[in-house]
Amino acid sequence: MAATPYRSALEVREGKLVHPRPGAALDGTQSNGFALSSTRAGYNGVIISGGHSAFTLKNAKIDLKGAGQNDFLAIGAGVLVRDRASVVIDHAAITTAGAVASALAVAEGATLRVYDSRLVAHGGPLPKGYVRHIGPGMMEPPAPLGLDGTARTVLAMSNAHAYFYRTTIEADGWGALSTDAAGNSLYVEANDCVLRVKRRGYAAYADFGAHVVLNRTVMESGGEGGIIAGEARIDMNRVSGKVGRVGVMIHSVMGNPAEVATLNLIDTTLETAGPVLLVKSANAAILVEGGRLSSASGQLLDLRKNDDANATKTGGAKVPGVVLTLRKTSQTGDVASSDGDRSLTLALEGAKLDGALRHVVFKADAASHWRATGPSQITLAPGAALSAIDAGEGITITANTQDSNLPDGNRKLPSGGTLIITHL
Repeated sequence: MAATPYRSALEVREGKLVHPRPGAALDGTQSNGFALSSTRAGYNGVIISGGHSAFTLKNAKIDLKGAGQNDFLAIGAGVLVRDRASVVIDHAAITTAGAVASALAVAEGATLRVYDSRLVAHGGPLPKGYVRHIGPGMMEPPAPLGLDGTARTVLAMSNAHAYFYRTTIEADGWGALSTDAAGNSLYVEANDCVLRVKRRGYAAYADFGAHVVLNRTVMESGGEGGIIAGEARIDMNRVSGKVGRVGVMIHSVMGNPAEVATLNLIDTTLETAGPVLLVKSANAAILVEGGRLSSASGQLLDLRKNDDANATKTGGAKVPGVVLTLRKTSQTGDVASSDGDRSLTLALEGAKLDGALRHVVFKADAASHWRATGPSQITLAPGAALSAIDAGEGITITANTQDSNLPDGNRKLPSGGTLIITHL
């Protein structure tokens, strides 16, 4: 970004105005009532940079209808905060309507706090001759994600810290709250916010090195609620969401086969059309505590091979696999794996689950209860409480074990089903 020539209506660099508007009510530390409407392509509304910049942008109204050029560089963004600057945005309305024109971008170790604002990116047509690709300069989501749209509303990058309070972040497609080129300490937090994507896109994204936290936030999306790529983390605390496809999708592309994604869903309610949790050729540590997850497809977690040509390959090496922990919660849905490269473990800790399990390592304490609702195939983890296992009449659970204290054979279960134990 330091080498990129930008054009903007307002720029603050190292605490000083670079080109102030005549008569504007602003200085190097604050602006109240800044207004801008522009149709110029590749034009930024506000740029604030430098470690000596501590700036407050209050009651701003920015409406940009020009196309962006490169959202990794935030060319065409409504507001760009970069290079260690510290910025507060309060009661702002920032709208863009152009391909790769983000409403807000924050990067290069900057710190941003946004209060009571509305950020919208409508996207726009792609330039003639554009060739789809992945990486810097891409102007639409990677094709394997199956998303619509040409703009990410908020884009956080390169070790920035961004906090949002009581703010609506809306996208036509692609993504509302997005990360990319994260570095190793990117942090994004949304508190009491609304994340809305009208078409197929994601409400929140965390890529390699990013940590995204959603507190008491509402998600609405025609695609995914969240996406995690590689060694990244999303925490949802008291989040409610309704999405058109998957609650959270976890995948690994062009990465390290040992990397592990982290997802924590605490007192969270998600309503999905497809699987609540979809893991594609990736390792993950997933915790669900409290809350309610429901899927029209009946799938709580689906672990499958990634059909993306850039999917990370294991090369036959042993990898950490996927661990889904249900703690102090009652859930319904199937948990299944068709990925032969890694294990899928379900751990119940004072939890209840109704659903079928297929190709799952099963762990449960005595305070838990699993009732199979369809034929199931499991491997018993050491110490798994058999008292936690049940199945309805006519349903068979096949359980493999290495425990020599468990005899082979059939056991009748309390609800009339059958548990068949076999030794590996």
